[in-house]
Amino acid sequence: MTNSCKKKRFVSHGGDVWGFSRKYNIPVEQVLDFSGPINFLGPSPKALEAIKQYAKIIRFYPDPNPIELREEIAAYVGHGTCVDNIILGNGSIELIYMLTEALPPKFKAIIPVPSFTEYEKAVLRVGGETVLMQLPENFALDTESVKKAVTENTKIIYICNPHSPSGTLYSKEKILELAEFCQKKNIILSIDENYIEFADKGEETTVAGYVKKYENLFVIRSVTKFYGMPGIRFGYGIAAENFIDTLQTVRQPWSINSLAGFATLAAIKDREFIENTKRSVPREKAHLAKMLTEVGAFQVYPSETNFLLMKILNPKLTSTTLKEELAKEGLLIRDCSTFVGLDNSYFRVTVRSAEDNLKLIAVLKKKLKPASYCQKAHTI
Repeated sequence: MTNSCKKKRFVSHGGDVWGFSRKYNIPVEQVLDFSGPINFLGPSPKALEAIKQYAKIIRFYPDPNPIELREEIAAYVGHGTCVDNIILGNGSIELIYMLTEALPPKFKAIIPVPSFTEYEKAVLRVGGETVLMQLPENFALDTESVKKAVTENTKIIYICNPHSPSGTLYSKEKILELAEFCQKKNIILSIDENYIEFADKGEETTVAGYVKKYENLFVIRSVTKFYGMPGIRFGYGIAAENFIDTLQTVRQPWSINSLAGFATLAAIKDREFIENTKRSVPREKAHLAKMLTEVGAFQVYPSETNFLLMKILNPKLTSTTLKEELAKEGLLIRDCSTFVGLDNSYFRVTVRSAEDNLKLIAVLKKKLKPASYCQKAHTI
């Protein structure tokens, strides 16, 4: 299964409303973005208030050791997490790249694909080698296959949980099985939990509370998706104290801007926003999944996140063509043909408001009106 996936050139991520705006001459505010997996409720109102309240502090350098912020995040994460288990990053991206800078030269990295493309970029940037393992059609995680792919040069394994781009949630037992294996082999196990707060059983599934037991375990999160703040660029890693100390030696100074810290503090304390998100997203996701299935042209994958992966059933229609057709109507979807391990029959849509979701369905029906595009759809 290893290295069986054809590599593709690196492309931009979902959520590029700026490039979309330029290409189609549509004001950014008028773009209906279904491509970026961001909370459709937007940022917490209290986060926006915090940015306004502390705007004048930008005349100072950011706090080089924001201990209070780390303490609050540790308390938010819970599960016995302490301040010394937290490292901050300029989004989760900085943490992903930071990990590879702490690894020895000529290392190998195992990445089950499809997955977030930045893992591979980070590895190649420092001269590492990637071993890409194709996931099955249902995107299940085969831990035995991962173990068999390990060699003496394997130094890191990347797992996204919930998985992107499918939305599949892997069990805590599977992740801990790999953590135990990696501990014995002196391999870093990077678990990206950027979507964990969307999952109904996220608190039961997170492995954040196991970083003291498994000193090879590194858990990554951010406020980008659930808290709807991709522009603020704030992420955090959870790991054993010694692991954190090692990463602190390679991180860049002042990478966390002051306003990002205050916005994050306000957001994670906004219980009303959190509870509203946990009510609204699952409700709208269920409605959207039902409507997409009823369109009769797609296979809809189950998801524990705020997005839905789709497979086009008609071989005459590609995800790239569909993206272009929807773009003419001001709608932006994620063409998943750019993921290693997926072809041009896959695309992804983010759950938005009921009104926006209805517009998506209406445009899809309009574009798929020819009978040749319509086949019996089903869910997995």
